[in-house]
Amino acid sequence: MKTGVGMYVIAGVICAAPAVGAESVPLKPGEYQVTAVTESSNGEAGKPDTRSRCLKEEHLADPDAVFNYYALNGFKPNPANKVMNVSMHGGNVSYEIEGVYAITRVEGTVSNTSFSVVRKATPKGDKALSVTMKVDGKRTGDCASK
Repeated sequence: MKTGVGMYVIAGVICAAPAVGAESVPLKPGEYQVTAVTESSNGEAGKPDTRSRCLKEEHLADPDAVFNYYALNGFKPNPANKVMNVSMHGGNVSYEIEGVYAITRVEGTVSNTSFSVVRKATPKGDKALSVTMKVDGKRTGDCASK
């Protein structure tokens, strides 16, 4: 049972990052189908979770707002976390998030209408599990107007 709780704590850390503000994500705004799968270093894996999301122009200014699956759930990042080494060139994206409990490395690919990233959180403590989350998104059309 402790493993499951630890996995949720680290999963929260995987997602905790403030706005980056460096480079815009080269995606076309619109409705995206986003799927995430989480796995811990002990081999425990979650089931794929898929949701629909409207990515607006303002989201694209913050890579972690796009590539952070928990943003779909209204998760707010810890403002004390540092986003570092943001790079988006030639269809590749990478950056790191230094949090209180872990360092998360985000790497993947992005095109005009899709993305695929892996978020790997490595804990700062030696007894915690590392957690990897694969996040894939594909544009399915324009956002529904309200």
